[in-house]
Amino acid sequence: MDMHKEAAISGEKVELLKAALSKLRSLGIEKSAVISRDGTMLAADVPPGEEHKIYAAMYAAMLGSAEGAASELRLGVPRRVVMDVGKKKVIVEGAGPMALIVALVGSAQYQKAAPDIDRVASEVKAIMAK
Repeated sequence: MDMHKEAAISGEKVELLKAALSKLRSLGIEKSAVISRDGTMLAADVPPGEEHKIYAAMYAAMLGSAEGAASELRLGVPRRVVMDVGKKKVIVEGAGPMALIVALVGSAQYQKAAPDIDRVASEVKAIMAK
């Protein structure tokens, strides 16, 4: 993770965010990250050697675009965007006004994982509000 970007939030918050993401891993979610709404990687739980910060802005744009489209259609604010990729799903879910969660899960595990992602998104929202 780029230390310059991480400095935007306290080290304590980064550690709390990483702990929240580790809960997702223990529940079977393969990879996850917390990203700011402007596309900055804040914390990630990915295998060593993997870097995803270049995609952080794209995930933020995905959710932002969905929110804009839903607003235009007067449907309310979408909670998440789900992208099917092969036998996997990439879930981008809002976690309050300052952050979002990105999670990678097997398609077969999606229904079971969605409530867990919701719970961690609520936890991330509370951490970011501190």
